[in-house]
Amino acid sequence: MTGLDGPSLPVLGRRGMLTALREADVPRVLEACTTEAAERWLETPVPYRLEDAESFVREFVPAGWRGEHDERVWAIRESLTGPLMGVIGLREGSREVGFWLHPEGQGRGLMADAVRTAVGHADGCLTWPEVRWACFVGNVASMRVAKAAGFSYLGERDDLHRGAPERQHHAVRLASGQPPADALPWPDLA
Repeated sequence: MTGLDGPSLPVLGRRGMLTALREADVPRVLEACTTEAAERWLETPVPYRLEDAESFVREFVPAGWRGEHDERVWAIRESLTGPLMGVIGLREGSREVGFWLHPEGQGRGLMADAVRTAVGHADGCLTWPEVRWACFVGNVASMRVAKAAGFSYLGERDDLHRGAPERQHHAVRLASGQPPADALPWPDLA
C-alpha cells in the first residue's frame, strides 16, 4: 500500500468492500477504462492513456479526500488485499453516485452491493435525503445495477451530464423513505 489520501478504514458490504485506491491499482484502472464499453458509456478521455489512469489514482482521487473538490472515490474489492474490481464515487454537490467495474468484476453482483454500501454510507454519514444517478440511454447493464440497488426510475432527460449534453440520459434517484412522486415504471432491461 502507498500513502495516497483516501478513506482510512474500509466500508464493508455483503459481497465486497470499499477501500482507498492504491498506486498498484493504476494498471487495473487503465484496463477498465480502455474497454469498448468504457469508451461508449463513461465520461473519460478517449483514448484513455496510462497518464489518465495515473492522474486519476495519484491526483484526482486523493484531492477529493483532501476536500479540494466534492467527489469521494473508493476502490471496490472483494477482500482487503484483493485486486481493484471497480470504483464508486459520491459527488456531494450534486448528491450523485458514479461507478464502473473492471471486466473481471462484472456479472457477479459486486456493483449493486457497492452502490448499496456507498449509498448507505451517504445516508448514514452524510444524511443526504436522496442520491441521484444517471447513465447514457442504452447502458442497460448500469441500469440493472441501479434497479438492483433500489433506485427509482425517472425517465429520459437531456440535461443531466456535463460531458455530453447532446446525448439522452436515463435518470434515477434513491430517496430515503418513499419512492419519489415523479417515479416511473422501469423500462424492460432484458
